[in-house]
Amino acid sequence: MATAAPRTPRTQSERRQGTIGLLIEATIGCLNDLGYAHTSTQAIALRAGLSQGAIFRHFPTRQDLMVATAEALAVRFLQAYRERLVQAQAATEHRIDAAVRALADVTSTPDQVAWFELQMASRTDLALSEAFRPIFLRCQDDCIALGQSLLPDLLGTLPFAGEAIQLLIHVFHGIQLDAHIEQNPQKAAQMLSFTTAMAKLALGMTSVRDNHQG
Repeated sequence: MATAAPRTPRTQSERRQGTIGLLIEATIGCLNDLGYAHTSTQAIALRAGLSQGAIFRHFPTRQDLMVATAEALAVRFLQAYRERLVQAQAATEHRIDAAVRALADVTSTPDQVAWFELQMASRTDLALSEAFRPIFLRCQDDCIALGQSLLPDLLGTLPFAGEAIQLLIHVFHGIQLDAHIEQNPQKAAQMLSFTTAMAKLALGMTSVRDNHQG
């Protein structure tokens, strides 16, 4: 009987990155289930199956872990958004619908709930706010650039493309927060349809205006 090839031992760097990944995933889970105030290092360690000492070997403070989690959430958001926009890019019909739905889907995930918790906590936590702000602003800028680069015919030359994408993010974040309380999927679907119609109207009006000016 053939014997399995021996596993190559992980390097110290791989072990370190693996531990950091576990801690960040545990932090996201705790933020979702417990909220920011109750996401203690003890709760994170318990969820990750590690000791609190393991946390502080990689993150000197709880806030350092929160900031690293925010960075990871921003990267994951942009990756998911890129994947959905590529699908919208390939659509031959209803591309605006697909683009708006892509943004709606990536702003209504468990990751975004964790993002909300960090965003709300930064309102009253000055130190967290100072660390979270550049991540937040960079994510917004990257999101706008991504939309313009992957959908140039829809957004590339739109005078208010940045504002349009930011507005849609704000709308869908609001829908997500309200949906948690309302528990009304039908209303959320109606809001998506209405928002898509408004996006079509805005793009159509811009196209008409540009053609007229030309």
